Amino acid sequence: MEVLDKLIAQLRKHKPEIEYRESLKESIMQNIKSRKRKIDYIFGWTDIIWLRKSLALASLIIVLAFIIQQLFVVDRINKLEKRMISINTEKILEYQRENVIVNSVIMKQPETSLLADSIKVSTDDLLNLLREYKELQYRYEKILGSQIKKDSNKQKL
Repeated sequence: MEVLDKLIAQLRKHKPEIEYRESLKESIMQNIKSRKRKIDYIFGWTDIIWLRKSLALASLIIVLAFIIQQLFVVDRINKLEKRMISINTEKILEYQRENVIVNSVIMKQPETSLLADSIKVSTDDLLNLLREYKELQYRYEKILGSQIKKDSNKQKL
């Protein structure tokens, strides 16, 4: 710090004189004006108020459109997920029910696997048999339902 203080003191004692003070001042002012023109050329549109406001409004509209679009996309994805979950859940539960039935049939008679003359059935075949049985039961109930409707219609006449 002492060195800087000494240097400043020396400069204050010996004030340098500028010979062409006015020309130096004018050249500095010219440089400042030329830089300002370049900046004004690039950012000159910011001085036009209606243009600035309209560009801000346009950017706001674009952002809002993007947000609305994203909300629609998220809503559609949520609807698809709900459908997928409900369909898959029903299929999984049905498959689990079938497996429980098959396992209960197999586990009820564990001694049958020890007998030599017993018939062995694969799990897939047993599942297919259960599915076909359920389908037949559904059709039978449907037929009975239509018969009941016919009978009730005859009684009304």
